[in-house]
Amino acid sequence: MSKERIALAMSGGVDSTVAAYLALQQGYDVTGIHLRLDDSPADEALQQSCEALGIKLIECDCRRAFHEKVIIPAAEVYVSGRTPNPCCECNKILKFAELFRAAGDHGMDKVWTGHYVTCVQDTDGRYMLRRGSDNCKDQSYFLYRLTQAELSRVGFPLGSLSKAEVRQIATAAGLPCASRPDSQDACFQIPGECCGETLRRRSGITVPPGRFIYRGKKVGTHQGIHRYTIGQRQGLNVALGVPAYISAIDAGTGDIILTTDAQELLAESFTVSRVNWISGHAPDGEFTVKVRYRSPGVQCRIVELPDGKLQVFPEVPLRAVTSGQAAVFYQDEVMLGGGEIEQVM
Repeated sequence: MSKERIALAMSGGVDSTVAAYLALQQGYDVTGIHLRLDDSPADEALQQSCEALGIKLIECDCRRAFHEKVIIPAAEVYVSGRTPNPCCECNKILKFAELFRAAGDHGMDKVWTGHYVTCVQDTDGRYMLRRGSDNCKDQSYFLYRLTQAELSRVGFPLGSLSKAEVRQIATAAGLPCASRPDSQDACFQIPGECCGETLRRRSGITVPPGRFIYRGKKVGTHQGIHRYTIGQRQGLNVALGVPAYISAIDAGTGDIILTTDAQELLAESFTVSRVNWISGHAPDGEFTVKVRYRSPGVQCRIVELPDGKLQVFPEVPLRAVTSGQAAVFYQDEVMLGGGEIEQVM
């Protein structure tokens, strides 16, 4: 019998390489798929990993699509005074779409990746995403926009492993990437430059300087609202004698409003648009919500509005809830879905 063929999303890092190694150990016929997103020189580690595994590597040129579908829209969100989450968008509209397309073009139906998350089926046959076992690496937050059709064709072999265990597997197998550093957010961040400026520069959008406003008066200037986000304290270079935080960003005037009262950053509710439920419909029961990747989950109540948006009432007020970011909902270890934070109250 011929082996089942799968496409493995390859970056050259330890996660994707170990995912490919585990797929081979399970008897699959593995082909590496690499999505080229920028003009950086070819990554020698990627080729070395594929050679060490003995698998074929296919490169897909996604540079134009990445620029048009991810970079420019994310930059536009920044200059509108909001804070985007480009990883969530990219996973849905570009990465998984291109991986499935490439897999289909080469006769493969399933795609595996090195995400730290687990996909399982419930008693009704519906697919669910569970948090990765390693709380520090769990990536379920970034996959909230996936659907049942997509989850029926994906595999996540690292979901039950810790990062330390993944590196141990790589070392034991003699893989060249075993000690390679992580590259989280490498698509959108370069050393010494804030994410907003990276996206603005790559998009070519021009953003004028503006004013810092405190109690109605100008207290400083800034180089563009795209460099800042709600709740930010560091890097303001404004001397008020006490800590100051960004409480609002006015895209129309370019003004950034400061406060010295941290209580003003607390939100008692917020609306969420562009909602996607993994199961295909709104679930029942109690929920927790995460409004940032690294934030802890907080119990919340959800009200579905007539226009399909959600109004979320957290059990306790949340600090610096930011429009444009993702609100992702969980029940225990199951990630239910999420949407984009729109209006904060």
